[in-house]
Amino acid sequence: MVSRPPLRRSLLWWMLALTAVALAVAGTVSAVALRAYLVERTDDQLRVAGAFAVQRAPALLAGDERGGGLKAVLAPSDYVVEIRDADGTLTRLGGLAGLPAETLLDRWPTGAAGPVTTAGGAYRAVTVHSGDAVILVAFPLAPMRQTLTRLILVEVAAGLLVLVLQGLAGRMLLARGLRPLNRITTTAVAIAAGDPGAVLDRRVPVERAVDDRTEVGRLTLAVNGMLGRIETALAARARSEERLRRFIADASHELRTPLTTIRGYLQVLRQGMVTDADRPEVLRRADAEATRMAKIVEDLLYLARLDTEPALRHEPVDLVVVARDSLSDALAVQPGRPATLDAPRTCPVPGDPDALRQVFANLLANVRMHTPPQTPVRVTVECAAGTARVTVADDGPGVPAALAGQLFDRFSRGDRRGPGSGLGLAIVAEIVAAHEGTVTVDSPPGGGTAVRLTVPAPNS
Repeated sequence: MVSRPPLRRSLLWWMLALTAVALAVAGTVSAVALRAYLVERTDDQLRVAGAFAVQRAPALLAGDERGGGLKAVLAPSDYVVEIRDADGTLTRLGGLAGLPAETLLDRWPTGAAGPVTTAGGAYRAVTVHSGDAVILVAFPLAPMRQTLTRLILVEVAAGLLVLVLQGLAGRMLLARGLRPLNRITTTAVAIAAGDPGAVLDRRVPVERAVDDRTEVGRLTLAVNGMLGRIETALAARARSEERLRRFIADASHELRTPLTTIRGYLQVLRQGMVTDADRPEVLRRADAEATRMAKIVEDLLYLARLDTEPALRHEPVDLVVVARDSLSDALAVQPGRPATLDAPRTCPVPGDPDALRQVFANLLANVRMHTPPQTPVRVTVECAAGTARVTVADDGPGVPAALAGQLFDRFSRGDRRGPGSGLGLAIVAEIVAAHEGTVTVDSPPGGGTAVRLTVPAPNS
């Protein structure tokens, strides 16, 4: 497996490489442009010098000192002048750089009209005609090449200095810019190395307000948000596991009691310790405990279905009809209890009719089991502003303050030895939650209990 360099080093090297390429391109372009400019300027000077030579040639070529006048005009300079008469006489005049070793006219390309670089590349020259004479004016290219060489050396030195300074500055800027990534890495490594449940409260530290417009800022916010959600999810899972352990323990206890009772009755029957007169009562007690155990199992199965398949039916249901039927069923079980229903003519809500009947049945059964038979019960249904409110209230002894916050927990009962399984209100809470509603209980110190639930009623 090929090892990759760290991100900081890769970014730094790529930045320096791109800068070096940019400097090389800029230097090459500037050198080429300068050379073209110098050649063009030299050609202009050569054309001017050639025109001057043509203009002065008759006077300068006459006399005893052949070419002396032209030499006086051109010198001191770097120009080289060669004059060839019609009879082949050659006159050569050199400036400060002296004369080249070979005659430039002898190597002049045939048909050349403008300034050209002579063979060997040492001179730039132009030829003109004055009568039958050919005049060549040349200028050495060494000064131009020296200028270009000096420029290239300066550019190389400046480029190296720029790369060194950029490397130092880039290293500091990358270290500063990637510091949040190092903190993210440190936090992730710490979480991975330890117990997630113990260290997930850690967050990526920030030195100042995080700028969510930058990539690192958004990454920091995303990582901290992710850690927060993971911590919340793990805490919820821990609470769920704790509730599950308590639920299993409570369920085991609740089922153990009727099972133990049934086994005890069966043993006394098997051993013949019950008289014929007491046998019906023993059988009735065993059947009652079996019925109680069956009710607990049914409630547990119902809660399990709500946990695994919380989505209930959502069809039009009239809460007033459900409340009236449920109150009639409760009075059929306990005819002597005073009961009132305060409700409008209709209150349609989307929901599961069987589940909502279960809610009313559990609330009224809770009243029946925990209040005296003569205690009045009041059922109120209100339907307004897109919400249906149901209140089931009684004037009984109320709920102990220590139990008020646990009424909707599973197997929660004020008296562990009393009637019921402690699952009724838990089922109510689960059904109301599945209908996107809420349920609360109000039990003032003076007595009385009111269970209030609300569910959405968009058609109200």
